[in-house]
Amino acid sequence: MRAFAAGLLLMCAGAQAAEMIELRYQDSEDGLPAYQTRILVTDRYLRMDGGADASDFVLFDRKIGKLVNVVREQQTIIALPNKRLPGKPSLPYRVERKVLPVQAGTVRVQVLADGKLCSETVAVPRLYPGAARAMAEYKAAMAYTQWLTYRNTPPELRQNCDLAHHVWQTDMALSQGLPIEERDYSGRLRHYLSGETRRLEPALFELPKGYESFTLPDAGEGAGSNSQP
Repeated sequence: MRAFAAGLLLMCAGAQAAEMIELRYQDSEDGLPAYQTRILVTDRYLRMDGGADASDFVLFDRKIGKLVNVVREQQTIIALPNKRLPGKPSLPYRVERKVLPVQAGTVRVQVLADGKLCSETVAVPRLYPGAARAMAEYKAAMAYTQWLTYRNTPPELRQNCDLAHHVWQTDMALSQGLPIEERDYSGRLRHYLSGETRRLEPALFELPKGYESFTLPDAGEGAGSNSQP
């Protein structure tokens, strides 16, 4: 009987491991036409694409923190720098997070830098919590690349929200669960369309064979590396 129970547990564990979560969002940026984003999540990976299996996609390996961008037309696989952020400097702004109830099971999260609203997220803590964790991990993994982008931005165009939202406080916006609505200081809007648990399709998390692979150069070292946080 014990052997049967143990076997049943193994079967259940295998069934869970053979599933993936599919989320669909509608995104828009700075008044441009809206487009759809699909996010697929497993225990190991997060894939982000335009909704079609054969589209370009970003693949995040949650286990090792590696991020790559697959571009079909050019047949390239672009790896982003896989580095931790340097030690947090003394930041030139004061960050604040406000969590406000919206209705039962839903909260609104506001992140502000020196009083300016950097992001506002309506989240549902109990809706696909595993996917919410994966999205937070992805955003944290992007922080180093976002830090490089900030450093290469002309000083007159930099904003404190660039750092708060994308680099040093990436966990705040996703701290309360899966987002169903998002907006940020840049004009980006996101609305949750649907979510479901599907049978795992391993091929969706494999990199295409025969594509040229390269890593984006790391501009974080050398000239200018000590300027601005």
